Amino acid sequence: MTKKEIRDILWGIGCNSWNRYETFLTIASKLEKENYWYGLRIAYEGSDNLYIQKKNVYRAFSKNEPCKNALMSKEERKYLKSLPDQITIFRGMTELELKSKNFGVSWTLKKEVAQFFSETYQRNYSTKHLPKTIHSIDIEKSKVVAFFNKIKEFEIIYLHSK
Repeated sequence: MTKKEIRDILWGIGCNSWNRYETFLTIASKLEKENYWYGLRIAYEGSDNLYIQKKNVYRAFSKNEPCKNALMSKEERKYLKSLPDQITIFRGMTELELKSKNFGVSWTLKKEVAQFFSETYQRNYSTKHLPKTIHSIDIEKSKVVAFFNKIKEFEIIYLHSK
């Protein structure tokens, strides 16, 4: 499957921000190398309410598929490389998520971005009614799966293990 075919499926008629990630899951087994990571990124970034897909998202980013660097642009790889070996990352989350330590994969280098997702962002309909908080942790840069900055959120994809 080519990148154009992947994009046409994930952004085509009948596919929207509510079902895009599920659509990715239906084609993921047909994708290899750069195309797997390309499909994952555009499905992930173009989806709303991923909380209900939390386990699938974790598994997708955990996949042992070659060419994982294809998740990031050249500029994003360069920025990630420039960071110190130890970084602090932040996540806006529900108090239940904090208590469970079953964290999602999306973190940020900017506290104010985490604050926005905790206090202002309302498109996570599964959790918008729950009390929120901001949590930070220090991690080794080598544990970062990807750095996304297409929309200036300084997003870190980090797979936390309990």
